[in-house]
Amino acid sequence: MFFRIQILGVFIICAVPSVLAQTANQQTKPRSHVERFATAEMRAEKAEAETVAKLAVNPNDAETLNARALARMRLGKYAEALEDLLRAVRLDAKSSEYQANLGYAFWKLGKPEDAVKAERAALALDEKNFTAHYQLGRFLLRLGDEKQAKEALTHLKRALELDPRQYEVRFELIAVYRSLNDLANAAAQLELLQDARPADARVDYIRALLAVDRNETNAAIKNFEEALRKDNNLLGAWQDLGLTYIKLKRWTEAADTFAELVKRQPEAAEVAYFYALSLYNAGKSAEAETQARRALRLNAGVEEAHTLLGIILASRGGANAEAIESLMQAVALDPKSFDAVFYLGRVQYAAKEYAASAKSLQTAIALNPKNAEARFFLGTILEANGDSAAALKEYEELVKLEPNSIFGQLGLGALLVKQGKTAEAVAALRQATRLNPQNFEAHWALGRALMLSEKFAEAVEALNKAVALAPERAEAHYQLGLALRRLGKTAEAAREFETVNRLNKEFRTNATDKP
Repeated sequence: MFFRIQILGVFIICAVPSVLAQTANQQTKPRSHVERFATAEMRAEKAEAETVAKLAVNPNDAETLNARALARMRLGKYAEALEDLLRAVRLDAKSSEYQANLGYAFWKLGKPEDAVKAERAALALDEKNFTAHYQLGRFLLRLGDEKQAKEALTHLKRALELDPRQYEVRFELIAVYRSLNDLANAAAQLELLQDARPADARVDYIRALLAVDRNETNAAIKNFEEALRKDNNLLGAWQDLGLTYIKLKRWTEAADTFAELVKRQPEAAEVAYFYALSLYNAGKSAEAETQARRALRLNAGVEEAHTLLGIILASRGGANAEAIESLMQAVALDPKSFDAVFYLGRVQYAAKEYAASAKSLQTAIALNPKNAEARFFLGTILEANGDSAAALKEYEELVKLEPNSIFGQLGLGALLVKQGKTAEAVAALRQATRLNPQNFEAHWALGRALMLSEKFAEAVEALNKAVALAPERAEAHYQLGLALRRLGKTAEAAREFETVNRLNKEFRTNATDKP
């Protein structure tokens, strides 16, 4: 997996709060048969039309302005609703409910500071305003830090005291408890919801999130799936199920999950990015490239998508210039992104831009001094530039910081080979293969070191493992052919050299075909 996995998000209820309906004090008449079967949108449109007619007669009716604002918010007309509520507040500055509704309109229009200010004003007018406590708690939770989360908890508890029947508050309380890592109280609220709403898909969803918090991934997956069985359009459950598969490196299942979510959220750049990430790690590079580019069309400011696209382009060969451009864009968007800076350094090295590569990798190490790969590749570049002393220092530092690092042992072994210390090199490279038996470079480098030590039978064993891990690597087949020839196995050696010729021909053909 190439990227740090984002922490699974706090459970968020995105719908317009039903509690806003409580703030309308108008008398309601029995609904007709047509009204009972009307959609929520149709009812909101009817309410808007009725309030427009009333305001034509009396434009300064604060209560009707508030009612029209509520109808408009249900229709997604938040800017118009805000204007209505600002007028209502000017007409009746002592109305706590108008202030509370004003706060919600501000929030939906991306003005969190004004939203919080309005909710606080509502509570100053009426400390028992349920809606203001509920919404202030929600807003503070989403604004982030621990201090605000603790205040959010206070307001949500107070809202529940004012109206224990409002189970939406318990969903929000669970989100606060999770943000504070208070899983016991979160679980207690969940049990109350389970008793009250056993058929609600969100209950299973939250149970899954709590299982993730406890690192019980199998239970989490089971509950995500149950939530989606009950409500196939629960978008958060789709995304968090996919993220759980990513965390487990179950890439095919992650890709399948995000494929479903893409159908439901085709305009979401984040979803396209996670789909691309899953596809790439599932070995579907071409499809991953398509999704990464789509994510950037949806939002060109997604640094992770630029980084992933750069990695995909570099991995396919022949596109280093575009890969570097994409990674440089990622670094420009977030200079502190280790992934973007590190992979920029790697691609610059592949493009033989050694000075730029060294600079990028030094920056990466400054961002994450304990990253083994970054130190290994910096050592490799220093070695390629002929600065063996500086390279050796990097490898030694790496081994000191992380003695069990495959990259430290691999780099140290490679450098010792160049210094003619083949016995020490073989020892280091054997350790590298033990640390990660699936690493191609470790087996390949060990095979080369064993050949220099004239241990050809052992070299063949190591190189056979290398070509099994990466059959497309011509250099490994070539070294294997040399080792087999030294053992007198000319027919087997010839087959390896034929493979080398075929791979080289394919490479030249592909390079010629690339635009």
